[in-house]
Amino acid sequence: MDTESLVEKLIDDGEKLVERISLGGFPVTAAFWLRASENERWYFYIVSPLVDDEGLAQAYRRLHPFVWGVSEPLWIDPLEIKLIGPSNPIAQDVLAIHRRAPGSRVSPIRWGGKMLGNLSVEGAYLYPLPVTTP
Repeated sequence: MDTESLVEKLIDDGEKLVERISLGGFPVTAAFWLRASENERWYFYIVSPLVDDEGLAQAYRRLHPFVWGVSEPLWIDPLEIKLIGPSNPIAQDVLAIHRRAPGSRVSPIRWGGKMLGNLSVEGAYLYPLPVTTP
């Protein structure tokens, strides 16, 4: 499979995962792919208040059934999923980008800035914000 179609598969599966977990009652504030400058891999970030409210370990325990226990597997490697809370500086910057971008509730954002929070990045793909996000 060529790289471009694999990237499209990952983007599509990220959207499917966010929909799956949201419908299952896992709260999602934002979701995005991010490639840090010091890393050659892209990671799928999910921003959830569960991380701040219940702790990282409990949030992952609640997420795992949606990732591991499904009949339709995803192209996303479960080890490439990172959960962060809305208080995380990366999440705060992503939410600020959405607030400044017209139409960010409808269209994804391909972001090419240099920093998100305290992390130097090569790029990011931000999914539209869930409708329930304040």
